[in-house]
Amino acid sequence: MGKILIVAEKPSQAREYAKTLDVKGKGDGFLHNEHYIITWCIGHLLELDRPEEYMDIEKVGKRWGLHRLPVLPQIQNFKHQVKASTRSQYQVLVKLLKSSEIDHVICGTDADREGQLLFQEIWDTVQCQKPLKRLWISSLTGEAIREGMNKLQREEEVKGLAQAGYGRSYADWDFGMNLTEGFTSLFGSFDPVRKKPNVISIGRVQTPTLALVVEREWEIEQFNPIQYCEVEADFEANAGCYTGKWIDDPTKQEMQEEKYELDMKPNQQASELTEHGLDRIRAEEIAAKVKGKQGSIYSIEAKEIQEPHPLLFDLTSLTVAASKRFGMSAEQVLKTAQSLYEKKAITYPRTDCNFLPPDILPKLPAHLQALRIEPYKAWVEEAVKKDLPKGKRVINQITAHHAIIPTTERVSPEKLSLDEGKLWDMIVRRFLGIWFPPARYETTVVLTQVEGEYFRTRGKVLLELGWKDLLGDTADEDTSNQPKRRRGKSKKREEGEDGEADFVDLPILSNGESIKTLKAVIKEKETKPPKRYTQGDLLKAMENAGKKVEDELLQQQLKGKGLGTVATRPAIIENLLDRGYLLQEHRTLHPTEKGKELIRLIKEELPKAQLLVSAEMTGQMEYELSQVEQGKQELTNYMVQVENAIREILNELKVFQSAFGKRPLALAPVKSKSKTSKTKSRNNSSSKTELKDQKAKQEEAVQAQALREVLGSCPLCGGEIVEGNKGYGCMNYRQGCSFVVWKTPICGKVLTPAQMKKLLSKGKTDLIKGFRSKTGKNFSAYLVWQEARSSQLKFMFDKDT
Repeated sequence: MGKILIVAEKPSQAREYAKTLDVKGKGDGFLHNEHYIITWCIGHLLELDRPEEYMDIEKVGKRWGLHRLPVLPQIQNFKHQVKASTRSQYQVLVKLLKSSEIDHVICGTDADREGQLLFQEIWDTVQCQKPLKRLWISSLTGEAIREGMNKLQREEEVKGLAQAGYGRSYADWDFGMNLTEGFTSLFGSFDPVRKKPNVISIGRVQTPTLALVVEREWEIEQFNPIQYCEVEADFEANAGCYTGKWIDDPTKQEMQEEKYELDMKPNQQASELTEHGLDRIRAEEIAAKVKGKQGSIYSIEAKEIQEPHPLLFDLTSLTVAASKRFGMSAEQVLKTAQSLYEKKAITYPRTDCNFLPPDILPKLPAHLQALRIEPYKAWVEEAVKKDLPKGKRVINQITAHHAIIPTTERVSPEKLSLDEGKLWDMIVRRFLGIWFPPARYETTVVLTQVEGEYFRTRGKVLLELGWKDLLGDTADEDTSNQPKRRRGKSKKREEGEDGEADFVDLPILSNGESIKTLKAVIKEKETKPPKRYTQGDLLKAMENAGKKVEDELLQQQLKGKGLGTVATRPAIIENLLDRGYLLQEHRTLHPTEKGKELIRLIKEELPKAQLLVSAEMTGQMEYELSQVEQGKQELTNYMVQVENAIREILNELKVFQSAFGKRPLALAPVKSKSKTSKTKSRNNSSSKTELKDQKAKQEEAVQAQALREVLGSCPLCGGEIVEGNKGYGCMNYRQGCSFVVWKTPICGKVLTPAQMKKLLSKGKTDLIKGFRSKTGKNFSAYLVWQEARSSQLKFMFDKDT
């Protein structure tokens, strides 16, 4: 009987499989025993070929241009090549798949679309016909691996996942390769500072994400602040003092309660501020009218509110929380979470789900027991006495993977890195919180009447911490015995906004009680623009396709129609930063001029390209890709939509070129050389980065040559003349052509590309003004060839023509 081959995604994953299955033998690129051979990929071992592989280069040329496009291979005609850096491991894998020693194959790569794709590319390339099963697990613990091996999925069950993986890969290639070349040939230029092309990178998900940030920046730039006033008064009652804020008409109280949060948000305009915003004259009248006067308690309304525990983490909510609390970037969170997963500390992190399935309920006590360590021990002992959490905020419909929770493995926090410890602690506390009751508050709204004017005061009393006891949200909450009425936290203050606390100290008050107005002050305020995105904010916007949604459960309904996936979004943000479209200052993201010009160009002058900046339309494409995954749509139908969209955009670019010619966009800004946390984290994988950088430099060199504008034909050999750093030279210099016109100043003037172009085509430049003679006199002249083949020039004056 032959052996079973298990293909893991990376060596660390393979070692966990080997440990669980008692596979101890070591080979070159694999592990083995009498039953199993376990090998691994190293990420994607194959990559899609460049567009040039589908072109007749002799016919279309090497230089990027719209005349070479579109390049849209049929699904069956896409070509792959083996990555040079992982060729040896690819050969190991191919040899094993073809080996007569192997009877069955198990795909054990990460249980998601990308994990399926990197295996499927090799499987289909080799055209292996052996029986295939799929290992689908949500953690790398021994228990999870053994359970997964007992419940292997059939090949047909993940067929849709493989098709969706190809769809994502092919669509991104079609968009990226065609539109990046098309836009760059029309709007790109050569960057003399970096000595490389200013490439106008376009991406199916990247470009609409950039549009979100640019549009937010435009809102900020166009925002007109509105000044307004508020009146606050201090009152003295029998049991003590308190403060109230002026409101308009108490008979409209219900309406005002509903509008209050909207009215006072910082980005509201004048029409929305009439209920609570006052002009200076009216504010002074009210303050003078009530100061020192007697009044009474008009009404007191008290009610209890409950705040349920937050949903369990998915990757996006984990990133948002870590970004807000620790300033961690999206890429940093993803890498750290993946590291925790590989250390068996947490379940699979690349999940878009906040819920757990019903069948995990019997296993939850084991997850809980693994946390019986400090500082969680006391909470665990309290939780084990409670019933299993079964509410819809915990047990609900899941996607491919359930929410991120700690595994059943006992973790030693001291063995985790600083970032791993921070993330793991957040995940543990969020998990423990589902066993605890809601936080309970008593809120009180008091209306005070003075001289026909009304003031509102809000008080908040914590009755029970509940789950908040675990999450560290109670830094200023004192649970000891104290007076019932006391200060609670303002929502504004909790969110870090400027302004006074909405909830204030309240003494014991009674309806109709007389009070005295001690003082009334006028506070000048102004509306504020929307906030710039942090990486966490941008991830939420991508997930919701740009829609503002605060309710956690409502957010679940929008999932699947966002920009990208939880696994790809952090890389998209990094790409926007790396490609000069965004800058990060402190924790906020700012678009560069290059980014703003690209979005403005598309929105104002390229109507067919509008889908590139539409979060909703791109989100719809992501949704249709999920339909492919579920077998509800054919991959061919999805690709037809992709190809039609690309053809329309390229045709529009060709019309634009005919009408307006080339129009270079702004260059990307020069990056700061200061070390960031991102730089430090990259140092941990320097060898991998160097290989990537080497390849990038090679591609840049090819693109640089292709992007330089051809100014004319070489008088010496007929080759192409392009601009260099120090002169205008022939592209055939490697073949021995010596033609060059140096940029040495001629009587104080340096020849420009436009003048060189005219010289090559007409034999002379237009009239050039501003030459300066040796005696200091200015003069105008044409430059003409004295001897074209030797690149010698001379002056020609009007009298000579």
